Amino acid sequence: MGNAGGAATNSGIDFQQRIAALVMSQILCDVEDFGPLRLGVDVVVDELRFETNDEIDDLVLVGPALRVFVQAKHALSVSSSVGSEFSSVLRQFVHQYLGDNAPEDVYLLATSPVASSRVTRELRKLTEAARLNEANHQRNPLTKVEKEVLEKTHGLIDHHYRACTGREVPAADRAAIFRRIRVALLDIESGGALESAMLVLLASRCTVAPHLVWGDLVSMGVSLAKDRASIDRAGLSARMGRYFGQGAREPAGEAGDGGILSQVEFRSAMSAGREVVLAELPDEGADYVIADFRRFDERGDKRLTFRDDRVEMPNGISWRIVGRWSTWSGLERYMELHAERFAEREVVLIPMDSDVDCESLPHAQAYGEHCRQVLAAVPDILCCRHCGETISEDRAPLVEVDEEGREQDLGLVHESCRRAPDRVLGFMDCQLFQGNPQLRNFDYRGWVESLPSGQWLFGGLRKSGPKAAPIAWKSQYDDFSKGTWCVRADLEDGSARYITDRGRVARRSQQRALQDAQEMNRSMEEARKKGDPWCYSPDGEAFGPYSVLLAGGVDPVECEKAVACRYTRPIGEAYSQCENYYAPLAYLTDAASGDPVVVDGVITMLTDPLQLPSYLANWRKCGIELPDFTVSTVLSDERFDRFVGLAMAQGIRVIVDPKLKINGDLASGYVIEHFESLVAGPA
Repeated sequence: MGNAGGAATNSGIDFQQRIAALVMSQILCDVEDFGPLRLGVDVVVDELRFETNDEIDDLVLVGPALRVFVQAKHALSVSSSVGSEFSSVLRQFVHQYLGDNAPEDVYLLATSPVASSRVTRELRKLTEAARLNEANHQRNPLTKVEKEVLEKTHGLIDHHYRACTGREVPAADRAAIFRRIRVALLDIESGGALESAMLVLLASRCTVAPHLVWGDLVSMGVSLAKDRASIDRAGLSARMGRYFGQGAREPAGEAGDGGILSQVEFRSAMSAGREVVLAELPDEGADYVIADFRRFDERGDKRLTFRDDRVEMPNGISWRIVGRWSTWSGLERYMELHAERFAEREVVLIPMDSDVDCESLPHAQAYGEHCRQVLAAVPDILCCRHCGETISEDRAPLVEVDEEGREQDLGLVHESCRRAPDRVLGFMDCQLFQGNPQLRNFDYRGWVESLPSGQWLFGGLRKSGPKAAPIAWKSQYDDFSKGTWCVRADLEDGSARYITDRGRVARRSQQRALQDAQEMNRSMEEARKKGDPWCYSPDGEAFGPYSVLLAGGVDPVECEKAVACRYTRPIGEAYSQCENYYAPLAYLTDAASGDPVVVDGVITMLTDPLQLPSYLANWRKCGIELPDFTVSTVLSDERFDRFVGLAMAQGIRVIVDPKLKINGDLASGYVIEHFESLVAGPA
């Protein structure tokens, strides 16, 4: 008993501090989307208080417009017993309400996937319905288990209210307490989706390995809880700021970049007064010429004209240019990077024919300020101004587009996209990109935004599924229906499950819901007659025949009947597991062609692009040689469907996370199979 209790206590402490680490990570990275905690977006948290004197004392999040009192329970079951842990949670909620009642307070019950489905589904649905003021109990009668959960919860609220005040709880107070409860299901443990999302988020900001910072934040939570201390933004920055890059420039507006720009520094003085040109000079007894020009004349007009790949001077002479820079240092960097090209070449140097500081002239100063304003207005600084794709390569050039026939533009471009007449102003310096050189063109921002509510299928497989298995993909998946009906399966234990498709409650028209329920009831009756009824696992994650679930090591719960019922938002919130069932995923793109890299008829997709070096090492051992590549992303299931459909139409297989044996056979990974073809069988 002692060991079991100690293990449970330790897991609870670890879970609580992982939640604290999640919040601290988001504060450090300036992320205001607290959707996983059921708090929504645009939420500002300024302070964390650990083991406080408040009635709900695990963790308190404080911001300008809210207080969130967190009760962290790694495992929890609904119980009517006054001495139960569930009762203890509700007692703290009631006492907080009576002792320090603020209308905007949130009582957050944070729990993990190992908690009882009575908590993660029924209680979550009921509290969501109360908070949203939906009278769904009038439109859809509560299931037996929902009634039990509601009665037990209300009963304990009533008991603790009486014990504290000596009088019966008014209905309005009971309703107010119940509405403030929010249930958050957090997969924050090692290998969980939320932990993976935080590691990528930290990687986008940290100057050291993200797992080290994550571990430091968890340890800090333990220390702060032990001391019953608190920490605000300033204190967090003082303790952890050394691990985070500080950017030299933040673009105007809400970048929404997941914190990536804090690592981006522009090595540029925005020089505007000179033109440093490298051009070919084959007819003048030399191979190249380097010339330094004043950019503006006395009237403020530009002295040189750039058109396509040529520069024309005031005297009419025209050269074919190789490159153009705003400073000598920019040219020198280029010459160093391409030293072999110029090693045996004759290069003529033409210095500027003036001693005047061309950068201090009024025309240059005014133009430089104009350029700074143009750059600040760029909506997405990590988007290449030429090809439009994401930039995630260190030393990407910062350029001004300034030539005849083209509208002026400023911003970053891929080195491979840089054109000869682009006036190079500087370059991007980013430790994140330096530390992950293989992830060229990778969309860190999109990945960080989509991962917390995605990869539901692969998250489950990583925890308990086989390491190598086929995945049946439905090409005919329909996610366009916004019907107001759904189908509920009532189970023998009085609970219910809602029919989902790709992790989300399937919405139907009333007619289709009635038809689907009728078909399910027919199928369930046939299975019962065969002695192998349709069942769910206790956690609701698995559905299948009794014999199959039993062989899988679970205690099956039989489905008694299917019922068509109205869809409500609380049903969707409580019984949908994810936004994206498959996505986000990454894949390799041929840098030359822009097409997905295909090796032996296979396209590889990855669930964790930060592990790409490990996969590359494995593939090299098997003799696989890859072309020069960049890394692209599929951030939604809609895009995943199109991607897989196009690949299969061309006879190309898709495998997720493949590790290979030396002989090339699959050691681990998930092969995407066409569901309709599997059902139809061989032709």
